[in-house]
Amino acid sequence: MKKSNIIISDITCMKEKYCIAGFDTYENRMKRLMIDGCYWDKDQIPKNYCQIIVENEPYEEPRDYPHRTEDVNINYNSINVIKNFEPGKELADCLKDSVSKDVQSIFKHRVKENSYVLQNTKCPSLGAIVISAHDIHFFTEDGKLRVSITDFSKQKYDMKVSCKYLRDMFERNKDVDILNVMVAKSQYAHCRIGLARKFLIQENHCYLMLNGLFLY
Repeated sequence: MKKSNIIISDITCMKEKYCIAGFDTYENRMKRLMIDGCYWDKDQIPKNYCQIIVENEPYEEPRDYPHRTEDVNINYNSINVIKNFEPGKELADCLKDSVSKDVQSIFKHRVKENSYVLQNTKCPSLGAIVISAHDIHFFTEDGKLRVSITDFSKQKYDMKVSCKYLRDMFERNKDVDILNVMVAKSQYAHCRIGLARKFLIQENHCYLMLNGLFLY
């Protein structure tokens, strides 16, 4: 396995596990960090956004796109945390090389209906945009936390929120206003956007989701 310098940028909730991804500063690309091909348990996830040195390698067996673009296996015991971050400007600045102009640019203009990318599309599944904080608004739908984002190209996207720390804030009181007040106090929003793996066997849609938000 080779060593990489990775800034952890996406810490997201799944059903019972967590998905961890970050920007590899050596290779200048995003990587989704898997442990023996699996997602992370709660007691394994970082307590903070951080910069790490970690051993990793590509998968030898075939995996489906678009997630195949970033998926790598890591040696969990090799992780060395060299810096911790608050979710703000310093972290956003360190991740500037992972930012795209707009949502379509992240996914090579393969987003359909401003909502999803088809399974097996050869494109990234992780990325980021920077927008005015006024162009992001949290809301709920059937009790679930969602967000509306208008990007640089004036395209509007509604998506679920998968970011662990935003969901934790919401779940304390089920109060979406807490998040919107936080946004209103900021000027810029660095939005981490990813694609969910397809949910149903008969469906081949990988839906957009908000993986992280760094305000400043």
